[in-house]
Amino acid sequence: MGFTINTRHRLEQDGRAVERIASPAAHTGGTFGQTPHILIMHFTYGASARSSASWFQDPDNRSKSSAHVVVDRDGAVIQCVDFDTAANHAGQSSWGGLTSFNNKSFGIELANWGYLKPGPGGSWTSYTNVPIASPFLAAHKNGNPYRPSDAPIGWEPYSPEQMATAVAIARALAAKYGVDTILGHDDIARGRKWDPGPAFDMARFRNQVLGDRAIDGPNTLTVRSPTGLNLRQGAGTEFAMIEQLADGTQVAPIEQRGNWLFVNVLDEEGVAQKSGWVHGAFLA
Repeated sequence: MGFTINTRHRLEQDGRAVERIASPAAHTGGTFGQTPHILIMHFTYGASARSSASWFQDPDNRSKSSAHVVVDRDGAVIQCVDFDTAANHAGQSSWGGLTSFNNKSFGIELANWGYLKPGPGGSWTSYTNVPIASPFLAAHKNGNPYRPSDAPIGWEPYSPEQMATAVAIARALAAKYGVDTILGHDDIARGRKWDPGPAFDMARFRNQVLGDRAIDGPNTLTVRSPTGLNLRQGAGTEFAMIEQLADGTQVAPIEQRGNWLFVNVLDEEGVAQKSGWVHGAFLA
């Protein structure tokens, strides 16, 4: 899978332009004043890449939202805004002393229902009642979008095909524009947005795109506790235990609060299976 960006700031796959459903100029911020080096990842909270790209064109889209590209669950790509133009994907945002990320970043949307609704018998569905057979169960690092705020809830997983495409596009952005920082919408709009959420393995994604330039430091840590390590719903012993992690378990750190780390728990292939809080004294 080879993605490149041409002189018109449009994405090509294996030398052919990807499908384009252009967002109206009124749904963009105009030409970038300075080329961004930041990439923001999102989920669409929608049915498909096409439905989201079409929404970006819709006159009823009162927020005039848009994104540079949308990646479908099967890995297909639609470009909506050229990479020399600011897309309206971030909204009110701040991080690292910066604000207004529409003008400072590229935005990739992944077709995904995001957080799910609980149903009978432990089932989970989208807000449109689409059943999700094998949801990713985790609490959001910033607190869930609905109560209980700190207990595991269902999230739609991202497909391997979708993630492989997202990695390839991000690498093309790094090669063309020098992208060296990758964040989630939930990093720059804490408490307002929950995408791409805990089902998106940000530490793994950064490592795949940027290698040892990933901004979170070590990409994995190992549980060092013969009696195991409690994975908790919050940053403290007062929070309920999700499960006990065995000695030698690999985790990917996402966020730190004092001595506590919010981590993704990885399987043997390094893929995130669940998330929660652990005490950093038992990681190496």
